[in-house]
Amino acid sequence: MSLFLKWFTESRGNPVGIVRAGLAHLWFVTIHPFDDGNGRLARAIKDMAMAQDDSQPARYYSLSSQIMADLESYYEILEKTQKGSCDVTGWLVWFLKCFSRAMARSEEIMNGAWTKAHFWQQYNQFKLSERQNKEVNRLLDGARMDSRGE
Repeated sequence: MSLFLKWFTESRGNPVGIVRAGLAHLWFVTIHPFDDGNGRLARAIKDMAMAQDDSQPARYYSLSSQIMADLESYYEILEKTQKGSCDVTGWLVWFLKCFSRAMARSEEIMNGAWTKAHFWQQYNQFKLSERQNKEVNRLLDGARMDSRGE
């Protein structure tokens, strides 16, 4: 752990943020210092590494959520990397693709929010009941009606 912490402290800015975040995540879960919670801590370390690199007050994507959504492939690439030659290339490729999916998902969410706001701005003159508002919002959020129109 002391070598990991030394590397993490001294590596800021080198390698580039997303690569450093991926390596930090991999190395922390590989060290596996605790009986429980290593994955959560690895995701927090990854977030810290990314925050140090981009110096932004807010981030509009969730790489941690994407990792959780891709949990099966996460465990597969993690095991393959840890039990193989320890070549991290495959892990980093997976991690970068996961990051790309997180960015795409964020874009979908932001576009959906914009579409919803634009709709309500355009049709704000129509007075709807609370139930109607709820149903319109549900439809704008992507819900589909069944064959009975519900």
